[in-house]
Amino acid sequence: MTVVFSNYDDIRNPWYGGGGARAIHEIARRLAAHHKVHVVTGRYPGCCDCVVDGVSYSRIGTAIAGPYVAQLSFAFSLPRKVRTVEFDVWVESLTPPFSTACLQKFTSKPVVVLTQVLAGEGMTRKYHLPFDRVERRGLRCYRYAIAVSTSIERRLHAINPQLITTVIPNGTDRDDIDRDFYPSPEHLLFLGRLDVAQKGLDLLLQSYSLLTPRIQVPLVIAGGGPKGDTAFVKRRIAELGLENRVHLIGRVGQDKKDELLRRSVCLLLPSRFEASPLVIVEAFCCRVPVVLFDIPDLEWVPDDCCVKVPAFDTQAFARAIEQLINSPERRNEIAQKAKLAAREYDWDKLAKRYEEFLQRVVQGN
Repeated sequence: MTVVFSNYDDIRNPWYGGGGARAIHEIARRLAAHHKVHVVTGRYPGCCDCVVDGVSYSRIGTAIAGPYVAQLSFAFSLPRKVRTVEFDVWVESLTPPFSTACLQKFTSKPVVVLTQVLAGEGMTRKYHLPFDRVERRGLRCYRYAIAVSTSIERRLHAINPQLITTVIPNGTDRDDIDRDFYPSPEHLLFLGRLDVAQKGLDLLLQSYSLLTPRIQVPLVIAGGGPKGDTAFVKRRIAELGLENRVHLIGRVGQDKKDELLRRSVCLLLPSRFEASPLVIVEAFCCRVPVVLFDIPDLEWVPDDCCVKVPAFDTQAFARAIEQLINSPERRNEIAQKAKLAAREYDWDKLAKRYEEFLQRVVQGN
């Protein structure tokens, strides 16, 4: 097959470089062993067309006016791109704020929607514009979809009951699954994009401020994000008087990420909405417990591999953190079960499921 993936983000994008881009690359490079695979992304400073791990990358849109304009220009450039590229099947990763570019309307060949996250409602709350309605209308023009979780699959079917779907989560490398990690807990950790509206960093800081004074474990926040969100996080840290306890360290590479995870008491994931964050499975591999809000998007996370807290209850989130800090036995119990669960998220196995589904799509089944 000739397979094209489109996604605004890119593993080398200095503005984002998020888990969704990495997930697409991990699948694409495995498919490239047997198929011709091309990835179309948005432009960013210093980008160029290139080949990475056997996968060809090309860029569309503009990077002149920053990431927000770049995202919009990418979305508006996609319809022309889909008409000029040869392919057997196109996989369109939904890109905020509009989610879908309605690519199936511009080609007779099959386009598969890839839903890392359905962001329409979140974008509507953030910008007070009808992105949710645009998302729903757009999704009705497709026949096929890959969802990273069963909760997203249900939402897709509620919007478009005619969709032929499969659920394939994000994963991690087999070497990380098999490797023995021995945690040396020193800090609490948030690891991800600094997106306040989605990732709940305001809820995280509020929860951390509620820890009893005798808890002296520092909080490390690792990741990059838009300037406005980063400025909000810095301002909120100062307002809560947490400057000496919260360390904002910016984006980190893979080696630093592994080190941060190994030194974590627990990983904190206070998201308001999510998909299938790679960092959860990475924490599983490193035997690090995860504390998260019990939202539908994360119902796929096994209950015995994490601590689920009533959605957006910052006091309950703080209590869950304290309990893990004070109970090494509880941390170890959760971590051992999480390490076993990680075996279900092997990228090699997941890429095979992508291949089988895409072949069905090409064959029209």
